[in-house]
Amino acid sequence: MGNRFSYMIFACAVGILIGCYNPQRDLSIDPYNTPLIHILDAAYDADTGMTVVRWEYLGQKRVENFVLERRDNISGSINIERSSGADANSKYATVGTFRDDALIAGERVQYRVIAEHSEGGLVSTSAVEVSIPGAGLREVRRDPIALAVQLVWQVEAGEVVTYEVVRAPAGGNYETIFITQDPHQTSFWDQSVADNHPYTYAIRSRLSTGVQLTSRSMRVQFYREAGRHVVETLNGTNERLRLSAADPDGEADMLALIVRPDQTSLSRLRHTLNVDIPDRPHILRHFVGTSFPQLNNLLSQSVDLAGPPLTELRVVSPRTYIGGINSVGRVVLVGIELSNNNTVWHIPDNWVSASSHVRLAQDDQKRVYVATDGQLRVYSAEGPPVGTFDLEYRDPVDIAVHNDVIWAAWANRVQRGILRFSDEVLSDITWETMPLAPQIEPRALTLNAAGQVFVLDRTQVSVLQADGTALLSWPLPSSTFAAGDLTIGGSALNLVHLSYENGEVITYVP
Repeated sequence: MGNRFSYMIFACAVGILIGCYNPQRDLSIDPYNTPLIHILDAAYDADTGMTVVRWEYLGQKRVENFVLERRDNISGSINIERSSGADANSKYATVGTFRDDALIAGERVQYRVIAEHSEGGLVSTSAVEVSIPGAGLREVRRDPIALAVQLVWQVEAGEVVTYEVVRAPAGGNYETIFITQDPHQTSFWDQSVADNHPYTYAIRSRLSTGVQLTSRSMRVQFYREAGRHVVETLNGTNERLRLSAADPDGEADMLALIVRPDQTSLSRLRHTLNVDIPDRPHILRHFVGTSFPQLNNLLSQSVDLAGPPLTELRVVSPRTYIGGINSVGRVVLVGIELSNNNTVWHIPDNWVSASSHVRLAQDDQKRVYVATDGQLRVYSAEGPPVGTFDLEYRDPVDIAVHNDVIWAAWANRVQRGILRFSDEVLSDITWETMPLAPQIEPRALTLNAAGQVFVLDRTQVSVLQADGTALLSWPLPSSTFAAGDLTIGGSALNLVHLSYENGEVITYVP
């Protein structure tokens, strides 16, 4: 009896394996009659340039639709093909084929087939992975200093005969910018980018079978808005916000000076860029406020801030300088060591200015440059003055210094001055006016570590090379931001921060 029972179980199992199901079995007592679906085969077909998925459905439950689901790292899970389940309703076993011709080169794709039942519910196959041949675009690297874009690709499968890099401007069509038949080349630098316009890139692969497949696309723009935040809400023209770089290796990479009547405070901000979503970067901020009572009697609109210079060399004991004009017209200037917030420097002169504002800059020797009332004075880190020069125009809108070059923005022009020192004394400045567009009205300027100049205009931010030639520009969200300030910050020394007169700051990332 026991042997016969074992034989019956074995025979039933064999019958199941060969698809010998009885559609009349009672599902409530025979769970083996539960509808099943599985993939028989899934592979890339080199002859047609498609992925072919063959599947089988077993069961008597009425099917409304069969659906092919594709999952990849670009679009996630999407349903790409659907067929009626009418054929499945008249037979117990149904075999079908799906073809996917919307392939993305160089990717690994997972497929599932789903049977949607008419009375609700569904059954699905396990996911099967298929490698799509060709070059997959893996990374786009931006170089805003050289205005270049590097594309990096990787071949997933198949024999590629030709790689073709294509590029499309916003709203335009793709054009070919590079072709190679070298199987060992996996990257290309595009150095023909114009200005700050957004471009979309992709890699086309021509396979040995003659099929052409295109990779995923990536959108590139050198500087794009990453987010906005309010450093501190300001009210009225008697309150002021000034921005400056900080020590990227210290507690902060950007400084914000908030000046109110009878109160001056310095906030430190640390920016962390989330690269997991490159088109939607997220910036985290940490605030540390420090009050400076000795600066509380400065006229708000006269105040300026000069943080440590942006340089590829580490600055030991970095400083920031805060200066302005008090109620009796005297220039007040202090140097603060950022490591301990101690005031370590005071202006040694009794300098009285008839101007309404002071402009400050700092170089990598911790020398501080002060411009007000048509005069530029330079002081050493120890305190004594090392040079005094009359300016061609009375009051610059802003000044900045990098590698013995001083930049000055005026109401309708930008000048570059070559600094000449002799025995630590500034002996001469040779000025040159930059050929800017006539409609530019500079409101602020700052420098990055490469010596490039970022000029805030009433309508845009313009970037100049260190020699003064125009590089790129991008428009402001509104002209109201032209009343604010501009600085560079971030751990990579390349985040652009733009402030609005109400205390709001926009951060742009490359």
